Amino acid sequence: MSNKKRAKKRKVLTLRNLFIFFLVLLIAVFGTGVGVFAAYVKDAPEFDPSKLKPSETSLVYDKDNNVIAELHGEQNRIQVPLEKIPKDLVNAFIAIEDQYFYSHKGINIRSIIGSLFTNLTHGTIKRGASTITQQLVKSAFLSPEQSLKRKAQEAWLAIQLERRFTKDEIMEFYLNQIYFGHSAYGVESAAEVYFGKSVEDIDLAEAAMLAGIPKGPSYYSPYLNFERAKERQEIILNKMAELGFITQEEAEAAKNEDIKLAGIKESEADYKAPYFTDYVIQQLASYLEEEEGLSEADAYNKIYTGGLQIYTTVDMKVQEAAEKVLANPKNYPYSKEDSNGVVQPQAAAVIIDPHTGYIRALVGGREHEKKLGFNRASQAYRQPGSTFKPIMVYTAAIDMGYTPATVIDDSPVSFSSGSGGIWSPKNYTNTFRGLTTIRKAIADSINVVAVKVFNQIGVDKGIEYAQKLGIKSLVLTGSKNDRQLSSALGGITKGVTPLELVSAFGTLANGGVHVEPVAILKVTDKTGRVIYENKPKQEVAVSEQTAFIMTDMLRSVVKEGTGTRLANFPYPVAGKTGTTSDDKDVWWVGYTPHLAGVVWMGHDQPTTMSNVAGGYQPALMWKQIMAVAHEGLAKTQFTKPSGIVGPIAVCVDSGKLPGEFCAKDPRGSRIRNEYFIKGTEPTQTCDVHVEEFVDSSTGLLATQFCPEELVVRKVFIKRPPYSASPTGQIPLDAKYQPPTESCNVHTSAPVPPEENGSEETPPDSEDNNSSGGGLEGILPSRPTDKNGSGGKNGNNKNETEDTVQLPEKKN
Repeated sequence: MSNKKRAKKRKVLTLRNLFIFFLVLLIAVFGTGVGVFAAYVKDAPEFDPSKLKPSETSLVYDKDNNVIAELHGEQNRIQVPLEKIPKDLVNAFIAIEDQYFYSHKGINIRSIIGSLFTNLTHGTIKRGASTITQQLVKSAFLSPEQSLKRKAQEAWLAIQLERRFTKDEIMEFYLNQIYFGHSAYGVESAAEVYFGKSVEDIDLAEAAMLAGIPKGPSYYSPYLNFERAKERQEIILNKMAELGFITQEEAEAAKNEDIKLAGIKESEADYKAPYFTDYVIQQLASYLEEEEGLSEADAYNKIYTGGLQIYTTVDMKVQEAAEKVLANPKNYPYSKEDSNGVVQPQAAAVIIDPHTGYIRALVGGREHEKKLGFNRASQAYRQPGSTFKPIMVYTAAIDMGYTPATVIDDSPVSFSSGSGGIWSPKNYTNTFRGLTTIRKAIADSINVVAVKVFNQIGVDKGIEYAQKLGIKSLVLTGSKNDRQLSSALGGITKGVTPLELVSAFGTLANGGVHVEPVAILKVTDKTGRVIYENKPKQEVAVSEQTAFIMTDMLRSVVKEGTGTRLANFPYPVAGKTGTTSDDKDVWWVGYTPHLAGVVWMGHDQPTTMSNVAGGYQPALMWKQIMAVAHEGLAKTQFTKPSGIVGPIAVCVDSGKLPGEFCAKDPRGSRIRNEYFIKGTEPTQTCDVHVEEFVDSSTGLLATQFCPEELVVRKVFIKRPPYSASPTGQIPLDAKYQPPTESCNVHTSAPVPPEENGSEETPPDSEDNNSSGGGLEGILPSRPTDKNGSGGKNGNNKNETEDTVQLPEKKN
């Protein structure tokens, strides 16, 4: 063999060996790489498609379907389908992030080789090669850590993802998953945060700017550095033109467009009606716990991450008016901060539609301190004072046959308590009025009358009716409970919430039908499936006739009683004031034919206030809110149902039909017109007013010896006997009783006939007008001593075994 042939053979062997060597090396490297890759993949997270559907923001709507709150935890995300995302935005992301998206199988080999070379050259990771699919995988399944292990896992999961879903599905997942800064996840939330509009409404310039943000949300945020965001927008527009997605002219026009940012919102700005929304969240969480068996944590997680659509009853016009009124320091007697820095006194207000139970406004304080914080409208249990009288006492009484004209003696009375003590209720004025109709007792908030009626109808009966009307917080067991006479005056163990109280009054406004208050109408999940629909519970509590009579009497509170500051409200108003005896809680709760509302005022830690009354600050605040709430509403009257008779004239001192003397009372006419439930109207004539002959010089009952010119006819009342109070007080009307003694000043001995030269005339002759000056034969015979009502001759003291807790409440 020639040398030439041998050399050629050696060269071939050498090349073959080199090839084999490199092949073996490549196989070894590949094998090692495969082994390492396999090891990395083995530790990869489980491929869970459900993670591609991330948490979504839940939306709360008002009664007009306007969004008032976006509920999200750390992520503000609103899912949108791909067909609602502008094509320009999709193309912008493809241009800047992954121009081969629709052709690769999850990973881009060309990009991987290029990035590998760059990173090996620099000895560190300088360039990424992630496709949109890989970015989605990283966001959904992996940590943001930069390592070969994480990149290997990313590639593996991306391939799995591409095998399971179409390109459009992956693009939709991606655009709804990525983070844009400022707590915005997904393109819909980003469009709202940056441009104040839905993503489907953004234009090319805005789309290009949005597409540039995810590479570095804090670095490219137009809020934080507009110039930098603008530069990246222009890069993206140029790339889009280069790839043929848009023309160069369109790119230049978009670059020159003036970008209008929506402005960064404060934390409360996207959380309107905060107290109402807090209440909605808590109500929905309770429902999910009770009906779906979720834990408390899972219930709240579903609300904040489930993309729920929550439709509510709130009227934002009324809600905002209530928030403004309660925030106004001029509506308070004073303002000072407590040890926690919270201004006092505080207040709460609730407005409902009593016919549907829909809560139109709910404000739990002068200002909203924190989300899901203490809500005084629904969580503060406070003593209701005299607002409880119609609920605990008078509604039951009217339903049991009492009438507005029923007369109760407002006179001193004492009751034994369960502890062996004695309770003597007294009125706010520290006086006793005497004979008083139930209407007047309600109008002027007379405590003694309420307690006496409560004692007459029975404590348990009053409790039964309070519960029917909607009061749920009564404590009926244990050593300290509400089966006490003092409950008539609002002295109850636990107290009531403003929402609970207005619901009870709403029952009267709704013709006796109690409707449970409702804040949520329905809730749908992100697919539109209804998961909760509220059907208000309705229950007949009392007859519509009883409700009408109560309403008519509560109107007297405004017309002539403790609520006269509302007298000029341009709609009919029925309601009740409430001020506890220690001035720690003041209330006004009232209603019109359209709406019912309550305002409470007091310190969070019950503290005696100065210069307060239910008919003052709360009533005026109620009036300010209701003025807005009634804008545009018809000026209708309360409807009188069938079964009501009247108006019928009655005497207010007897509750009976007027007699001939009722209009001649020294206090003026004692006649007024009243409505009655048919069958309860009076049939007897007044026997309280009487006429007596009185000697004007002595004020005593006239006798036949009193000079005719001194004798006058006067009208008096015959009232029941009474006992003086421990402090010696007697009923104010006691002074209108007739004298108990006859005049003994005017006397005359009979004159013999022969001395006056006249013939003897029988003493009972009709012509007996002798110089004795008397009216013998004219005055009716009467005893010289009568049982008066001046104290020791009468006693109206009643006893009961009821225990007393809060012996004094006032209007």
